[in-house]
Amino acid sequence: MKKIKHSLMILISFLLFIQIGCSNYPLIQEPDVQQFNQTVYSIALRDSLKEGKLTPGMPYFIVTQLFKDWTDGIKEVKIPVATLGSKQRLVEEEGWNRQFVDPNIKVFLDIYETPKGKLYVWYQRPDFYTMDVSARDTLYVFYEDSIYTSAINYLTKSNVLSVKDSLSELPTQTNFYAEVHYNDHPWRTISYWYILEILSNGRTFKIGETNYELYPVELLEFNNEPVPSFKWREVNEDEN
Repeated sequence: MKKIKHSLMILISFLLFIQIGCSNYPLIQEPDVQQFNQTVYSIALRDSLKEGKLTPGMPYFIVTQLFKDWTDGIKEVKIPVATLGSKQRLVEEEGWNRQFVDPNIKVFLDIYETPKGKLYVWYQRPDFYTMDVSARDTLYVFYEDSIYTSAINYLTKSNVLSVKDSLSELPTQTNFYAEVHYNDHPWRTISYWYILEILSNGRTFKIGETNYELYPVELLEFNNEPVPSFKWREVNEDEN
């Protein structure tokens, strides 16, 4: 009987230990500022990072750096969804009830549980069509200490556009940070592009090969409310 009681006490202690451990969250880590500044030339985004705010437009690698200590159970990442704001995992079925994820899906969702509530982060593969780029918007290309601008003339493909003015001063075979400033859009003013290449004619740009790390964050929701930014240092202060 004593042996059974002793084993029961060990089991109860172990379960309590797990429960206490699971109620504590890791600290949100500080991102790599040097890597960010080498990738992002926007003053507004740089200021937001300094202030401890994750904001739309930032590259996705900032999210992975902030939550690098999060494990399965308190996070779900790279959930394919149909549109920004959707929380429904997009999974299709083919013959024999086999499920697959459409490789053409462009929008993804991460969910992180924090001490102050759930954070939803939507990000998407760069695409001129889905990000509503059109003629009369203005392209800003950042190179060294200069900014080159031209009105967009037309879109050839979802990843290729042409501008009105020749920007032949820019070198080919170079990846540029760029921004599109919208002429007339219901909710966007700027979109951010991290791998843009110029073709030899000086007027045509294409989106270079990219991966999740350079997908732009598009939308944030915290505690079921859309938010302009996520202030991770405030969450860490509460945890401490």
